[in-house]
Amino acid sequence: MDRFELLYRGSLKSCNYRCSYCPFSKHRISEKELLKDREQWVHFVQTTEQYAAAHRIRTLMVAPYGEALIHPWYWEGLGRLSTVAELEAVGAQTNLSFPFQESMELFQKAGGNCDKLYLWATFHPEMVSVRSFAAMCRQLLQEGIHLCAGAVGVPQNIEVLQKLRDSLPEELYLWINSMDGLGRAYTKQETEAFLKIDPYFFTELSTIPADFTQCRGRLFVEADKGVRLCNISRCTGMGQEEFWNIQQQMTSSETPADLPLLSCGRKHCSCYLAYGGRKNFMNDILFGPYPIFRIPRRARAVFLDIDGTLLPKRSSGQERVDSWIRAGLEGLCRDKIPLFFATSLPYQEVRKRCREVWHLFSGGIFAAGAHMVVWDIQRGSEEKWEDVLELKEACLSVLKEIEKNIRCRLLSYRTEGKLYKITMLRPDSMQWKEEEREATAKTLQRAGICKVRVFTEDNCLQIVSNRATKAEGVRRICRRLHISPEETAAAGDSAEDVEMLKISGQQSIAFEVNNTQIACSIRKN
Repeated sequence: MDRFELLYRGSLKSCNYRCSYCPFSKHRISEKELLKDREQWVHFVQTTEQYAAAHRIRTLMVAPYGEALIHPWYWEGLGRLSTVAELEAVGAQTNLSFPFQESMELFQKAGGNCDKLYLWATFHPEMVSVRSFAAMCRQLLQEGIHLCAGAVGVPQNIEVLQKLRDSLPEELYLWINSMDGLGRAYTKQETEAFLKIDPYFFTELSTIPADFTQCRGRLFVEADKGVRLCNISRCTGMGQEEFWNIQQQMTSSETPADLPLLSCGRKHCSCYLAYGGRKNFMNDILFGPYPIFRIPRRARAVFLDIDGTLLPKRSSGQERVDSWIRAGLEGLCRDKIPLFFATSLPYQEVRKRCREVWHLFSGGIFAAGAHMVVWDIQRGSEEKWEDVLELKEACLSVLKEIEKNIRCRLLSYRTEGKLYKITMLRPDSMQWKEEEREATAKTLQRAGICKVRVFTEDNCLQIVSNRATKAEGVRRICRRLHISPEETAAAGDSAEDVEMLKISGQQSIAFEVNNTQIACSIRKN
């Protein structure tokens, strides 16, 4: 059973702001309604404290209708929850209208840990000035609180939003939500203006098909209605207590299972709370281990596998990169974060299969680390750095003898005359067995060829230098860029990627070996 995140929405449906477009600004909340919301929140905090360890709850975010943080009980509850060891991040969406000093005192009195506190702040130009909002953001950052800020992408507000961007610290991410009800597509000029403010704005403009299989690691809890996968998915019809009781039984059994399979009922993920909470590599690359809080990871470099990551596994070569993944890549590129391929495929094959995103990359680790290239596309330079880990020509002769006795096709790869990779290719239906790999390695050893690495990938038996790995490729490119591997991010889905992910600070990986799903948790302090 994986660790997961909780999103909470109480019965609070009121706000201290009076924005013209917001229905919650019209509601005048009664003392009775406030008391009900407080009781629900206190109960939820107690329940989360009780179940956090057993159910491995990792993240909790308050996503209210209206404004919750002007009410003291939310600060007290967040403070209590931040003391729970299993919870790594707690926070809320807010308009930042709460009294700073008083709120911090409430949070700290409850034992609050600011290092675990994450706030998603929304700027409302009808209600607050750029100067006031930016000043509050700076106060929070000085307190050590994790923060993002943003606003709805209203075309008429482009000038004021650009002014806000200029007034905020450079390291603070200012996101732009696409505007619901605009009634038309953004013009090219409007899109470019918002991209200058938010380099990841293209992700908001992408059509993201719903996929409930990516949502098993989260739960949206409504205090008076029940549970669901996210804020826009279908309600389960199951109350909180019923859900936790089912989960408790599953956790205490000898063979713990995943969360009960919740339905979705949506065709598309139409807002960040929906797609930002999905469990996929791009969310992790863009926003780190807690993507729901929308705070960019901003790695110094990103290394990406191709088969099963950028492109579907065992693809025919005709598939296109998913539009949302491409939007993420374009955002990283706009944020001046260099992208690198990390693949077992040779250079020319990658250039062919990834031609639509090739211009976004600054180089790559090819042939499982046997061939590394860095080029400077950002400035249009034709110069490039290239490194090859060669194989002995005798290796090819030995493998040609093996080819005569088994059903396969021998493919060799060179650059500038240097042999760096050999593939023994079988039909798709014929997988290489471990004993065949071992026999091939021993045959090479008997011929005096010892400095090689022999590994299998489905219907391919790959032979490269024993110094060639994706992880070593990351190290060599990082030295070239004068950065540490721990400052990078990576994504992959096979055993070949595990060591690369370990050194890059990746949190976890799931992959298949011989049709068996394997999960490898890689935690960084």
